[in-house]
Amino acid sequence: MQTKDVSVLYYDMNSLVLKKALLSDLKKGPSGRVILPSDFRQGKAIIAVLGGDVEVLNLVGERAEQGQEDG
Repeated sequence: MQTKDVSVLYYDMNSLVLKKALLSDLKKGPSGRVILPSDFRQGKAIIAVLGGDVEVLNLVGERAEQGQEDG
């Protein structure tokens, strides 16, 4: 069975802070979409599911660290 690593952007319903999580080796459903574990989804509002380990440079209201160069 084919699996996929994904980055998930979500709001934690308890704090309403936008967060990112990396989930590894997720199974794909019949439609080809990954299946997020129900225990992970609980208490969260999922905003986006992205392929692989995505580097989030900034979130709402944040700025990337000054002096940091792309590399």
